[in-house]
Amino acid sequence: MTNEADYKGVLKYLVIFMLCSILVIDVSIALIPDAHIQHGFAIISLNTAAAITTILAIIAVLRHGLGGKHGKSYLFLTIGIALWFVADAGILYSYFVMHIDEFKKITILDSFWLAGYVFLTLHLISIIKTIKIKKRSITASILLAVVMGFIIVNIYSMLPDSDFILDNSNLDPHSEIIELPDVVITVLYPMLDLSLIVPSIAILINIYKDYRHSVPWVLASTSLLVNAIADNGYTIQYIDGAASAMPWDLFYIADFIIMSGALFWYNKYHISEQILKRNERNYIDE
Repeated sequence: MTNEADYKGVLKYLVIFMLCSILVIDVSIALIPDAHIQHGFAIISLNTAAAITTILAIIAVLRHGLGGKHGKSYLFLTIGIALWFVADAGILYSYFVMHIDEFKKITILDSFWLAGYVFLTLHLISIIKTIKIKKRSITASILLAVVMGFIIVNIYSMLPDSDFILDNSNLDPHSEIIELPDVVITVLYPMLDLSLIVPSIAILINIYKDYRHSVPWVLASTSLLVNAIADNGYTIQYIDGAASAMPWDLFYIADFIIMSGALFWYNKYHISEQILKRNERNYIDE
């Protein structure tokens, strides 16, 4: 069995590697002066990070299988991440092949992102079913505070500026009109982020003392938080009519890198230990 020192040593290098990767990639993108090249490099980096994360998730499913109490959980996680990767790959294809920037408008690709949220939520729900919610009152209080704070911040951020409304000179007659369905779909993203954040926090509150099992959830929750920040920022810009891929692409890249760290931990420790226990049981049965 792996001792505590090994866990902490691997975790230290994993965190350093993730932080350095995020820093190097994001700073490199931010320093590119040409907006077109910058956006193209960001899309490539995003898809690379998404591909690595998807591969790690697929490996987890193949190694663990669909059986056991975590089989479906890994499957839901893999499908959710894969759907997000498909959407990002669609942006890559549209930008470099069709010369269309899909990031600035609602398209069929959004259906992949939205579907991804469903499977990621199912993943979190399946995990909650496997743990005991011991601190119900504390958990409920914290979740209520998070939900209320999230709603208040989003409502306040999305309200139009009163000065902007009163000053008609700010209205650009040549600006592109944003359709209501596009606004509704865009606003869905922060709401769906909440469906991921709430169960993640509930899990963290109840397993934080379990060092080995809390590590991937801390990483996964951080990943989802970064994604939520990006979704909220982009939503506000979109409603204001100033949708832009930057700097939100940098957040999405960091999101996948952190999630890949969580999946690395799953593969190295959780699944490996489960396989070892399964092999030991099979050996005893023989």
